[in-house]
Amino acid sequence: MRFQLRIALVALVASGLIACDSMELTIEVNQIGEEWLEVVNSNDRALKDVRLVVEAFESEGATTPCGEENLPRWEPGAAFRVPACAEKVRLTLTAGGETARFSYSNGQLYRRLGRKEVPITR
Repeated sequence: MRFQLRIALVALVASGLIACDSMELTIEVNQIGEEWLEVVNSNDRALKDVRLVVEAFESEGATTPCGEENLPRWEPGAAFRVPACAEKVRLTLTAGGETARFSYSNGQLYRRLGRKEVPITR
């Protein structure tokens, strides 16, 4: 019985660590007109194997994919455009095995931590 409990606890801790987002990955987002957002690598290092998924946030938590960018390397300060496909846009950044989740609405960037959204100040 104790052995099974230990295995269950180890599995629980491991799954918690795997599910955690990276707090080291950071971006900046600028509105370019009504149709485009400019996403900037605000890290102090180049990111490798980058994937940015853009989703339109709809009512009741539903999302619809509206864009994706894949870059082999993303230099610090470099920017690219993605569609501003809704009033509130969710951005999921994956680079080098790390993942960070963001949302952008009304000129404000937020870091998503589970269901909570924390404003990012410049």
